[in-house]
Amino acid sequence: MADRAASAGREQHRPEPAQDFVPRALCPECLRPVQVCCCAHVQNLETRTRVLILQHPRERKVGVNTARLAHQCLPNSVMRSGVDFGDDPVVRALLEDPSRPAAVLFPGKDAIDIFANPPQGPVTLVVLDGTWWQAAKLLRANPRIAALPRWGLSLSHASRYRIRRQPAEHCVSTVEALAAVLGVLERDPDRMQRLLIPFERMVQVQLEYAEKSGGASRHARPDPQRALRPWQWLRHRPDHVILVAGETNEWPRRARQGLPEVVHWVAVRPATGELFESVVRPENRLAPSCPVQIELTADRVQSGESFDEFRRRWAEFAHPDDLVCTWGRHAGDVAARQGLSLEPRLDVRAFTIRHLGRRSGDMTAYAEALDARVGAPRAPGRAGRRLALLEAIAARIAERVHH
Repeated sequence: MADRAASAGREQHRPEPAQDFVPRALCPECLRPVQVCCCAHVQNLETRTRVLILQHPRERKVGVNTARLAHQCLPNSVMRSGVDFGDDPVVRALLEDPSRPAAVLFPGKDAIDIFANPPQGPVTLVVLDGTWWQAAKLLRANPRIAALPRWGLSLSHASRYRIRRQPAEHCVSTVEALAAVLGVLERDPDRMQRLLIPFERMVQVQLEYAEKSGGASRHARPDPQRALRPWQWLRHRPDHVILVAGETNEWPRRARQGLPEVVHWVAVRPATGELFESVVRPENRLAPSCPVQIELTADRVQSGESFDEFRRRWAEFAHPDDLVCTWGRHAGDVAARQGLSLEPRLDVRAFTIRHLGRRSGDMTAYAEALDARVGAPRAPGRAGRRLALLEAIAARIAERVHH
């Protein structure tokens, strides 16, 4: 009887079936819900500069994306979505237009400061739209665009994009970057600031909506004073992340040929595409199996630079506030024992196992489990292939982890 009564009680309190879900009506222009549409604030800004916006497909689904706002304001702009634009006839035609030579807006050590060295004639400005990880992926997937002259900009003010996380304080949204660069290219910075009118309205509407709903925007940047865990750097501080793959020279213990030592070291800063590589001449005898395992010839290893030179160059590439990410700890531990500075450090393999809740085999299996797209190796040998896998895995981890 008691069981029957309890069952009857559960029946009485069973929730009503959910009503059919009715999707919100979207504006066909900005693709935002009609109630927060900002198209009434869009400006019409003619430019001699042709703007080519190449958008990562995943960014297209982001409701607070600013590239579409910029495209709406700029009649002389073209927007394409994809990853590999090598066979895109529209992109190819714009890049080949001799009347407007193309350049890509992307930071890097070889980037030209657009404020200090503006071009004299009309140009085609290529803008990569997406997170830092996605933009870097677009650059890698399109060698022709990566080979273009590269422009950079440094702004003295922080981004006004208060409704979406930025990877660092100096980073700005696509429309903010365009407003600054076009101000230089069009020689009319005040007029180009009008690009920000719909952007600022979008930010304000989103903040008002978050306040009414009693919560903060899920896109808001975390408190910069709050300490980040190492794995959170992949998403929130990508410009301070370095990915590393290392190889060592090791003999069996019974051979008594000395401790393991680094012989090949490759690294990349994904946010900018900066690459580091060193083949290090071993102090001990080269193990016979080493060249086969690391896929470099014995002559190439023996003619490498000294460890002291490697350590000096590494100190120039890696900054004290960078996070060094490796797959496993062995090569990093060997390098640290030899005197290389590698802290703070994150073992991406250990975190990936925790994230997936299981082990998946070698690096390729983990990349497949994460549905990670692996690019071409940036360096020769096994370390080059491992670095490409690590870059793809880290990018997917950054996309999947939101806290």
